[in-house]
Amino acid sequence: MTGKSNFYKGLKLLGAQKEQQLNGKIQGLLNNRELIEAVSDNARLQIPRINRMQEASERMSIIMNYPTKKDVASVAKLVIQLEEKIDGLEELISTLVEDRGGNVRGNSNKRNAFSSRSKKKKSSWESNEMEGRKKRVSDFINNSLLLSSQLPEIDSLGQGNSNV
Repeated sequence: MTGKSNFYKGLKLLGAQKEQQLNGKIQGLLNNRELIEAVSDNARLQIPRINRMQEASERMSIIMNYPTKKDVASVAKLVIQLEEKIDGLEELISTLVEDRGGNVRGNSNKRNAFSSRSKKKKSSWESNEMEGRKKRVSDFINNSLLLSSQLPEIDSLGQGNSNV
């Protein structure tokens, strides 16, 4: 048993030494300015090739009807915009619900009992404010519908491609 223990200790020591040697060589290469410049020059030469490959991939996506990275990014932006619009609608709806005393339809018994008095007491400012809110909600919904009609078309498989 002690033979196995000594073997593993020796192997561990040898591994640690080799790791230190390898790290020293890597550090030496990273500090070699000529090597870094050569790698940088080679990378600059590869840029046009990478661009051509991306263009070829986009052309193939049109033929094969699969989304590209740009398509996914544009859909993600649209989803974020849609979420912001939904949040805005939720805020406007909650404001309207609060204005109606928590009643969505506006026909509660409590409100009907005081409806004649509350209608008489409402100032023109309050009614203008309510009309303004209704108009803002209506405008927001109309703008949202207009923008949603500009979304890219989706084929029968549920995959969209803005390149088509």
